[in-house]
Amino acid sequence: MIRNVVALAFALASVLADPANVAGKWNAAMQLETITGHPVLTFKQDGEKLTGTYEGRYGAFDLKGTIKDKKIEFTVTMVAEGSQTQGYFAGTVDGDAIRGTVEFEGAGEGTWTAERVPVKK
Repeated sequence: MIRNVVALAFALASVLADPANVAGKWNAAMQLETITGHPVLTFKQDGEKLTGTYEGRYGAFDLKGTIKDKKIEFTVTMVAEGSQTQGYFAGTVDGDAIRGTVEFEGAGEGTWTAERVPVKK
């Protein structure tokens, strides 16, 4: 009986775990089939909800997504070379680093990484 209660407590703790904190600025690198990029991502976080900006070679654009435990997902819609395109990012947060996959309409699939920009004191 006690083992069942302990197991239930651990299961509930994992379900109720706070999401990783990704608020702030991140330097990213992405490698797709046809392009590479080094955008700056700025995340604003409200619990599991993410908003912010993706700033790259075509300017700054809004991003929206979620963070659940250490899993991050977000999208960005931008105008690149006269055409609107959408990017889909998914990854795993590990402290001050993120790794994952990315897909941009018209540019293919690939991988991305990001490192948190340290806050100056």
